[in-house]
Amino acid sequence: MSDEITTVDEETKEALKEALRNELREELRRELLGEELEEERSEKDYPWIVFAVDGTEYGVNSKNVLSIEIIGEITPIVDAPPYCPGITNSRGDMIDLLDLRALFGLGDYISAKDADDDRVMMMVIETGDKKRGVIVDEIVSVEYITNFIEGVVSETAGAVTSQYIREVATREKLDSPVLILNPEALNAL
Repeated sequence: MSDEITTVDEETKEALKEALRNELREELRRELLGEELEEERSEKDYPWIVFAVDGTEYGVNSKNVLSIEIIGEITPIVDAPPYCPGITNSRGDMIDLLDLRALFGLGDYISAKDADDDRVMMMVIETGDKKRGVIVDEIVSVEYITNFIEGVVSETAGAVTSQYIREVATREKLDSPVLILNPEALNAL
């Protein structure tokens, strides 16, 4: 094995040395400044986006939210399920839309919205390598949520809804419940 290492050319050795120096610099900087790698941070280290759909408040971790935008023109997709009203352009990317009202059995957003309101909001959520626009009624707040209540969803929610709702939390100042979305389950649709 040592014979292989000695046959590495000087340019490769210098590149390896530089990579190691950069890695050590980064590790030292993190230690001195108390910074964590992105993958070391828990989702509870990020603020939550609290939004409303049909009067109920939901939350999604801001780690998964790329942007909050007004939906442009929606292009319908033939034979798509009712909770997928079509695709739209988001900053140059064509993404599919997810209508939570339809998914949760509350009608659909397009027919429920005010006829004079042409400003439909969406949150662009990314899980893994997939982006999806989630249609919401309004953004309520951006805040840290730390009080998560274990077991409430499995005991009280219906089977269909609970697969998309991971848990229940309470907002610290208002003590009101927030249903925490499961972005991985939404991604699987």
